[in-house]
Amino acid sequence: MSRAPLVSDRQCGFILIFAIGVCLLLALVGATMGRSVQAALRSTSTVVEIAKARSLADGGVAFAGAMLQSGGGPADRICVVTGAGLIALTIEDEAGKVSLNGDNQALLSALFAGLGASQEEAERYAAVIADYRDADSNERPDGAEADAYRAAGMAGGPRNANFDIVAELDRVLGIPAAIRSQAKPFLTASTSARGVDSEVAPQALIQLLSQGASGRSAAFGERRQLPASLSAVSSRNVYKVRAIGVTPQARFVREAIVARPPTPGEPVRMLSWHQGEVTRDDEVRLQEADAAPEC
Repeated sequence: MSRAPLVSDRQCGFILIFAIGVCLLLALVGATMGRSVQAALRSTSTVVEIAKARSLADGGVAFAGAMLQSGGGPADRICVVTGAGLIALTIEDEAGKVSLNGDNQALLSALFAGLGASQEEAERYAAVIADYRDADSNERPDGAEADAYRAAGMAGGPRNANFDIVAELDRVLGIPAAIRSQAKPFLTASTSARGVDSEVAPQALIQLLSQGASGRSAAFGERRQLPASLSAVSSRNVYKVRAIGVTPQARFVREAIVARPPTPGEPVRMLSWHQGEVTRDDEVRLQEADAAPEC
């Protein structure tokens, strides 16, 4: 007498389908874990490359500090650190820029007018910067104090203290983003100078200020000059250092404001230290770095 099968054909089919499903699930989990491991390895590799680039950039700032400590000045340099990567270094005298903290609205107005703002707009931008910075709550003509910020939905209001960094310009009411972007390379928050030293300022800034102040384009010979009302002599002691660390897979930008010691050989002072961003001009500059010398 034959026994009935312990498992019917229909049940076998269900078991087979279940087993196949479990195998597919395990395969999917395995594949997902494999991809996760690969992604983690890639992520780790990226973190290591960024750390290398950051170390190069920080080393570039230290190198610039040593140059300033020994009496050096503004400079542009790209060099190779053997086995590590590139350092692209820029040292700028902050006296060659327009101070956001300087009490000279005419200087700020000239910059904005040179960048293409109308005279009325340029004066308004200078006024809102002054109101953002000054300690009182008295609104200047065309300026803006706390009530204007609240009405515009900017709850933070004016700072009523000096700018710490140029990026803080983004918090000032009423200056269009395009104008802010164009102005930032020519601005500093590291001095309170009422003017710009034309001996260390970039040619582009001299032309913008002269055009903004006079309302017409200006031509320059070898000796560049600005009106006395827009000029100041550099103390040659506050510099912006910008160092880009470059590895095959990463780039890191370090920006610092460095105070040169009064006596050569004494330590420099770091007034600020933060991460920057790679710009289009940086990309162009780095493309020309194939034959860079060793640092």
